[in-house]
Amino acid sequence: MEPEEIRRTGDGWFVDMGQEITGALELEALSSEDGARVVIRCGEELTKEGEVRYDMRCGCRYEETWTLRKGVNRLEPYDYKGFRYGQILCGEETTIRQIRAVVRHYPMDESLCTFRSDQKTVDQIFGLCKNGVKYGTQEGYLDCPTREKGQYLGDAVVTSRAQVWLTGSVEMLRKCVDQFARTAGICPGLMAVAPGSLMQEIADFSLMWPRLLLTDYEFTGDREFLGSYYPTARGIIEHFRKYAREDGLLVQVADKWNLVDWPENLRDGYDFELSRPVVAPGCHNVINALYIGAVKMVSEIEEILGVPCSYDPEALKRAYIRTFYSEETGIFTDRPGGTHSALHSNIYPLYYGLCPEGTEERIADFLVEKGLCCGVMVSYFYLKALARIGRYKDVYHTIINESEHGWVNMLREGATACWEAWGKDQKWNTSLCHPWASAPIPVLIEDIAGVIPDPGVPGGFRFEPHIPEEMGDVEVRIPFRGKRYVVKRNSGRGKAENGDKGQIFVGE
Repeated sequence: MEPEEIRRTGDGWFVDMGQEITGALELEALSSEDGARVVIRCGEELTKEGEVRYDMRCGCRYEETWTLRKGVNRLEPYDYKGFRYGQILCGEETTIRQIRAVVRHYPMDESLCTFRSDQKTVDQIFGLCKNGVKYGTQEGYLDCPTREKGQYLGDAVVTSRAQVWLTGSVEMLRKCVDQFARTAGICPGLMAVAPGSLMQEIADFSLMWPRLLLTDYEFTGDREFLGSYYPTARGIIEHFRKYAREDGLLVQVADKWNLVDWPENLRDGYDFELSRPVVAPGCHNVINALYIGAVKMVSEIEEILGVPCSYDPEALKRAYIRTFYSEETGIFTDRPGGTHSALHSNIYPLYYGLCPEGTEERIADFLVEKGLCCGVMVSYFYLKALARIGRYKDVYHTIINESEHGWVNMLREGATACWEAWGKDQKWNTSLCHPWASAPIPVLIEDIAGVIPDPGVPGGFRFEPHIPEEMGDVEVRIPFRGKRYVVKRNSGRGKAENGDKGQIFVGE
């Protein structure tokens, strides 16, 4: 990849790739003597003085020294970095003859999945997230290509959904499913990172693993693959059941970190002590909502496989409502008898269908009033929860909201790939390429354009568009089961046609 800008400076060269990439600078230098040195600095952003910030906010220090021999030297780095800018420092004895970047990522044909509308901001957000998924998917669904370079389970739930839409392939998803399933040998409740030697355990993430399995089934209809990992899903439930009290709710899940959200300042004041690694004694909302959600997903898997139901999610739902729902406020509290209701305590019951009958609209109103006072990963569940009960306009307006908590703020602060937090300074070590923030990709495709994977219908998906009028004309191209589809909305005309690359929908 050629840099967008290469500029001579007093002591070397300045390089701008034009956007965040994952890869490395490849150089060719001519030295008039042995032992000459070239200093190479890379960074995701510039300092106020316009220098490359190589001692990066995410915790990496991208500064390397290249020692030359006399004559022509070529640098082909073996490792990769997440960066946009480069600075090359050298003495008069050295001539830099070539500067380019080697870009790497899991294969993605960018023409397969595109999104265009009459709203430039929406298109920019889609592109922002697309870049994050592209450069964050390497040998796995990376947390980020800088600080951690690890595959986190919770991150993968969001990233995989976006990546399958963008590529039309479930290969990486299946690799991810298997790698986390293998950690059951360490603990049936699974590790939070795989593969790798970091023995981190996050209860919230473990309880999301069945979602990965169901994502594969929704896109492929492959019951055999689903069945082969069903024992792992059951093993997760059995592991957490050891913390259940008499009514089935979990109390002090102490063997794993109870995350709720990250960073801590985006937990919306959640009223329960969540110190690491041991959570405080007692029963709290989010871990139980996620546990019941996992039970519901395992029950769904059993129904698909024709296996007798092992659990009673409805009984757990009733216990959850008795424990956390406030008749006085009409929303859920963070802990039994508490008075504080964090956003998170109401996202998951709406997402998983755990609300008392007739209360969903009130809870959705609460989410909309609060806005995205949560982390970027949780925003996926926030948007999906609203979409689940038909609040599509709220979904759209949340995606394009111009507050400090949203994708527009990333754009405003100069993002070219989605970030770890809504703003650079909203986390002490924010990485500027973090695909766990890619929720708008599946939400815009599934809940706005209305292409919903469903193995139970002919063709493998339902077409139920909910495109707000203010978006104007919309065109979404997607790869699906080896075919390419186009979903359009053109000036209110609606019809369906057959095309040479699949079926072309022109939706109302």
